[in-house]
Amino acid sequence: MQGASNLGTFGPAMAPQNAPKVSSVLAAAVEKSRRNRAGVAASYIPELAAVDLEATSAAIVECGGALISAGDAEHHRFTFQSSAKLLVLIGLLEERGPVEVFGIVGSEPSGDKFASMARLETHSPKPANPLINSGAIALCGQLRGGVEERVAWITRWAERLYGAPVAIDESVRRSERGSADRNRAIAYFLKHAGVLSGDVDETLDAYFALCSLVGGVAEAAYLPAILANGGVLPGRGTRLLSKSTVAIVVSLMATCGMYDESGNYLAATGMPAKSGVSGVIVAVAPGVAGIAVSSPRVNETGGSVRGHLMLRELSRNLGWHFALAQRGE
Repeated sequence: MQGASNLGTFGPAMAPQNAPKVSSVLAAAVEKSRRNRAGVAASYIPELAAVDLEATSAAIVECGGALISAGDAEHHRFTFQSSAKLLVLIGLLEERGPVEVFGIVGSEPSGDKFASMARLETHSPKPANPLINSGAIALCGQLRGGVEERVAWITRWAERLYGAPVAIDESVRRSERGSADRNRAIAYFLKHAGVLSGDVDETLDAYFALCSLVGGVAEAAYLPAILANGGVLPGRGTRLLSKSTVAIVVSLMATCGMYDESGNYLAATGMPAKSGVSGVIVAVAPGVAGIAVSSPRVNETGGSVRGHLMLRELSRNLGWHFALAQRGE
C-alpha cells in the first residue's frame, strides 16, 4: 500500500529496539519527499522515460539484518543503472586486487559529468575513477570471455551483493544499446589509447547488462549494508568482502559516487553514496545500515531529487552523519 512501512529481515537477526523509530523516520522522509515535483526522468535512455514519475520507495538494511522499507517499496522496480558500477569494482577488487584494478582506473574525483570525455583528453586516457562511465567501461573491459561469460560473472556477483538472484531487464538493455553514442565514443577512445584491450562491442554489451540489473530498494540496500557491516553479510556473520575492499569502495563512494555533486551531498548527509540515473541512490551509514532510496525525478547531474531529500532527512533525524556519529552526537 502506498505510503506504508514494512519491517522484515534478511537472515536470522531480530529487529533492533530502535526499529520503530527508524521505520517512522523512513516513512516520514518518503512522504515529505513526495511533495517535491522537481526533476525529470532520464529520457536520453528511452525506456527510463516511460516510468511512473511519482513512484517513490526506500529501504534500510541494518547490520544486524533487519529490513525496514517504506513508500512504494512493495511494487516499485527499477534498473540499478550506475549504482551497479559498485558491483564490477567490488568483484574485480576481490578477485584481482587493487594493484590490477587501479592500473586501469584512477581513484580521484573527476569534477565532471558522469559521461564526460574531457579529462581523458586533457589529463590522461586513464579514467579518473571507477564510478564514472569511462571507469566502469574500462573495468568491464577487464572481464574475461565473451558477452555471455561476462554477463554470467555479473549475475553471479549480483546475487552475492544483492542477497538474491537479480535479473537483467532486457528492454532497458536494448534501450541502452540503442542510445549509447556517447558511451561508444568513450569506449573507442579508451580502445585507441590502449586502456581498453578487449572488443568494444562485447565490453559495452556487458556494461549495458550491468546497468540493466533490475530490482527494488530491498535488494539495492543489501549491497551498502554489506559495506556498512565491514564486508560481513548482514544478520549472518559470514564474511563476503575483505576489509581492504570495503575501505576502498566506501572511500570512493564518499569522494566520487555522486559525480560533481559529491562534496555537497556528503556535507549534507555524511553517508557515502552512489547514484544511478533511474533515480536510485544507495548509501552507507558505516557500522549501522545500508540504505537505498529511489524515485525517477533526477536533477541535472543524474541524482534523484527525492532521493537526496530522503537521505538528508534520515541523516538529520537518525544522527547518521559520519562526522557527528564519531562524536556520539
